[in-house]
Amino acid sequence: MSDDREYEGRVEPQDLLLRTDWNAVEHCCPDVAPATPVMLLELLDDDPAVQGWAFRALVEAHTRQQVFYTATAPAARFVAAVLGDPRTLRLVTDRCVQEEIDLGPQKPFPLRAGLLAWLGDSVVEAIAQRQRPYGEAEDLEAFLDLAPEFLAAARPFLDAGAGGAPGPAEVREAALGLVLAVLRLPSPADRIPGHRDLVRATALGDGPHRLRAIDTLSAWGEEVAHLL
Repeated sequence: MSDDREYEGRVEPQDLLLRTDWNAVEHCCPDVAPATPVMLLELLDDDPAVQGWAFRALVEAHTRQQVFYTATAPAARFVAAVLGDPRTLRLVTDRCVQEEIDLGPQKPFPLRAGLLAWLGDSVVEAIAQRQRPYGEAEDLEAFLDLAPEFLAAARPFLDAGAGGAPGPAEVREAALGLVLAVLRLPSPADRIPGHRDLVRATALGDGPHRLRAIDTLSAWGEEVAHLL
C-alpha cells in the first residue's frame, strides 16, 4: 500500500491549466518547442528525465534571451502553484548530450530548486528591463503582477534543509533568491517588516544571494555603502 504522505501537497495540474486559454498565448518558439501545457504537465511526469527536459524547454521557450512572452506569466503561475508537489523534489538534469560532452556531467538538482531559481532570476531580469523591455511591456508586467503569488509560494521553503526541516538545502537557497527578488518590488511593501531581518542577515553573510539582498535593501531606501 502506498504511503499517503507521498501525495501530500499534490495538486491537480489539469485544474490549474484551465485557468488559461492557451490558444490565446504563445512562447517564443511555437513551431519548435512543445505547447506550454505539454511542458507544464511534463514537469510532473513520473520520469525524472522527462521532467528535466520539460524544465529546460520551459526556460528556453518562455524567457529565451530574457524576453517575456504572452505565455510566460500563466506558465510561471502554474509553476508557483505546483512547487509544493512532491514530484518537484525529484533530482533532474537539463543538459543536452553535446553540453555533457563540452561541460562534463551535470550534478542532478532538485527540480523544485530549479523552478524557484528560474522564477527568482526572471523577477530580477524583469525589474531590470522595466524601463526598456526587450519584448512587449505588457507581457513583462503581467509576469511581475504575479509577484505576491511567487512570494507566497517561496516562503514555505525558506527553512528547507535547516535545523532538521525537510527538504534539500538547494531548495532553501533558491527560495531565498526568489523572496529577495520579489521584495524589491513596491507591491508587497507592507511585507517588508516581516522580512527585514532575513534580508539584512543575508546581506551581512557570505552566501550566494548576498548581492541580491543588498539590492533589496537599497530598493527599500536603506544605506548599503558599508555593505559593499
